Amino acid sequence: MKRAPRRHAAGLSLPELMVALAIGMMLVLAAISLLLAVRAAYLLHDDRARLEENGRFALELISRAVRQAGHRDWGVAGSGAAALQPVAGLDARSLRDAADGIAGPYGSTVNGSDVLALRFEGSGEGGGDGAIQNCAGAAVGADGGQGGWSIFYIANDAGGEPELRCKYRGPGGWKSDALVRGIEGFQVLYGIEAQPGAAPDRFVSATAVQAQAGAWQAVGAVRIALLARGTQADADASGAGSYALFGAAYEGSADPGTVIQVAELPAASRRLSRRIYGATVYLRNRVQEAP
Repeated sequence: MKRAPRRHAAGLSLPELMVALAIGMMLVLAAISLLLAVRAAYLLHDDRARLEENGRFALELISRAVRQAGHRDWGVAGSGAAALQPVAGLDARSLRDAADGIAGPYGSTVNGSDVLALRFEGSGEGGGDGAIQNCAGAAVGADGGQGGWSIFYIANDAGGEPELRCKYRGPGGWKSDALVRGIEGFQVLYGIEAQPGAAPDRFVSATAVQAQAGAWQAVGAVRIALLARGTQADADASGAGSYALFGAAYEGSADPGTVIQVAELPAASRRLSRRIYGATVYLRNRVQEAP
């Protein structure tokens, strides 16, 4: 009786299997690399969009408060027995809640950032009718001339992240709220009117205004500059250089914080996306006379 011939099982040899595994691993690694690159690009794009939103939002908050500065509610009896000084400020300061207004003691300054204080009367009796709000979004009423406050400054949160903050006086005393994270530079210049009602002929720092008696009453406009940063490392960021918040033509070289050197920032943040935002806002409520 003859035996049936032996059939060899079909399949891959060991060398062929090793080659297939190697090619498969290369394809997997290529796919992972592509996925990581797409994810990084998405995160950077999202970070830049958030940076743009934060910068514009912070600028709009401050600009709106400047336009409201000096408001008086002439419809309320006894309104504005004493006119409020619409605007005041400090150079290279950071505030604490415990102090009244912009008085000391002061906190740690963030990149030489300034303080901008705006005063105004409320609208409506009691707690107000909501037409006039402070920087925290709370209604301010016409309270016999005491008025409301919107004070902007920069401070670090508990994790060391710089943020734009709002200080105001509430029913229980002075408070502050975080407004926008990632704002690491805040500079303010004040436009001085040579004659009442004329356009400002020069913009100077708060220190220069304080040096001239009565100069705060001559402020007709406020120039704002913000430096906002993202949270994702940006390949386009060199980690060096500087940011001139008022441009290279600004002559206030002695004004701290107007030029921020990247090399002087924390090492972990030097390659983050950054952008400068600025605006010049004119005070609307300069006339202190009843219509």
